[in-house]
Amino acid sequence: MTSLRATLAMIGTLALTACVATKQDVLLLQGDLRTMRAEYAYRDSARRAQFDSVMRMMVTLNDSIRGVKGDLSSFQGNVLGDLFKVRDGLIEIRALTGQSQTRITELRAELEQRNGILQSQPVAPAPVTSAPAKPGDAAAATTVTAATSVATPPAPGPNQLYTMALDQLRRGSTSAARAGFTDFLVQYPQHERAGDAQYYVAETLERDGKLVDAEAAYLAVYTRFPRSEKSPTAMFKRAALLRGQGKPDRAREVLELLVRTYPRSDEADLARERLKSGTP
Repeated sequence: MTSLRATLAMIGTLALTACVATKQDVLLLQGDLRTMRAEYAYRDSARRAQFDSVMRMMVTLNDSIRGVKGDLSSFQGNVLGDLFKVRDGLIEIRALTGQSQTRITELRAELEQRNGILQSQPVAPAPVTSAPAKPGDAAAATTVTAATSVATPPAPGPNQLYTMALDQLRRGSTSAARAGFTDFLVQYPQHERAGDAQYYVAETLERDGKLVDAEAAYLAVYTRFPRSEKSPTAMFKRAALLRGQGKPDRAREVLELLVRTYPRSDEADLARERLKSGTP
């Protein structure tokens, strides 16, 4: 009986010890869980802080990029504005140069006209004294004045021809202007204004609605007179006529040739814009 009680007491002691051990393990496990949760919470907090920092940096970077874009756009706008001003200035200078050349031609024409007037003025002949009919004749010698001879007026010079044709064009007399410029080209094909004359021939044809002939005349401007200031304009106008005739491919070829041949001309800038837009 005593042995049985001792055994039961031992079993109870072991059970109690086991319960105590189990509770301690649970407490340790719970402590470990709390520690892990705290570590995870700390890590999450650190990640969140890093994420917030990265987001703030991205916002700052985006603001900086927008600022740079704004500055770049402003810079580009200023540059484009300056370029347009320079271009306008060049156009104005070119226009003034053209006016000066026209004025020089007009002055030369006036000089040619004055020289022609001087050359056509009658020259007074020297008096002719006739000898007496008989030795004893007491009558005074008769002074005979030869008939006044009138010099044939000289033909107008190149500047006169050009100026007269240009005046006809300004008045709207396209046929008379075309005849004058054609006569100028026939007589003075190597003159410094020959390219301009050929251009105006093409322009009169275009005004009269003779578009096929005008297109050929514009072609002659830059093929016969490639150094003429009218050549880029002639190429651009020829491209426009070809486009109007339903020949966009040929018009594009002319514009591309214009850009290659006269890259710094105003017409080349217009040609580039048309080529980019796809409507040559």
